Amino acid sequence: MADEIDTRVSLDLDPEAAMLTIADYDDDTASYVGPAKVAFTEAFTSLRAIHDAKAAVTDDPTLNEAGQLLKVDDFAQKRMIAKVYPLWDTASSSLNAKVEAWEKEMTKEVVSQASQMVSGEIRAHFKGLKNDGERHAAFRQAMEIGDQVTTSAVLGPPAMLSGFDEEMRGILLREYHERFNPGLAKRLRAVTAARDLIDGRMGVLKKEVAKAVGTIKIKGRTFDMHGQYSGEITPAQLRAQRDKSNKPFTV
Repeated sequence: MADEIDTRVSLDLDPEAAMLTIADYDDDTASYVGPAKVAFTEAFTSLRAIHDAKAAVTDDPTLNEAGQLLKVDDFAQKRMIAKVYPLWDTASSSLNAKVEAWEKEMTKEVVSQASQMVSGEIRAHFKGLKNDGERHAAFRQAMEIGDQVTTSAVLGPPAMLSGFDEEMRGILLREYHERFNPGLAKRLRAVTAARDLIDGRMGVLKKEVAKAVGTIKIKGRTFDMHGQYSGEITPAQLRAQRDKSNKPFTV
């Protein structure tokens, strides 16, 4: 997290805090989830800049409260549209591309490492077991001791030859890759979590932008776009009123 905690911005958008929510985030996976950290860092920095701009604009003697609000909102929208939102979209896309590619790796077919005769005997043994429970236990025991000869013989050909159905074969195939390619499995978990983090916190980001820009609280009766009394006016409502008042001046 930042050296000095900025309470103006939600901790959910702090880049260091966000990365710590990824269980498999460490030196091995940091570079792979880098796009997410870059996006969170730019968002956090930009939100702090918006808060700073809002504090500074009050010293502008040429602007009333409405003018100050629009100036801050212009700054916020420019920064978010030019930098932050594109970074978040890029991060989501690049992370998702990794997820899709590595998911294929984690479910790809395996080739039997034993001879054809030995592989046939292994499959016959599995098929001859009493029930699925015994077959599952025998397979997982082979997995635990790192026996790729047995496990690849079972998973290589069609499932029925070993007494499994294709749905169970798909599950065991995933377990096989996780067991014998733990580095890839770890990277996949980390990148999937980073992608979900980016996608899941976009709503938080937009709320934080609106909070940083703020509104004008007024004493009169103000209604929002849904006809509900709000007691405040947003930048969008200000612009709508300004544009309406400018129409008579159109040449």
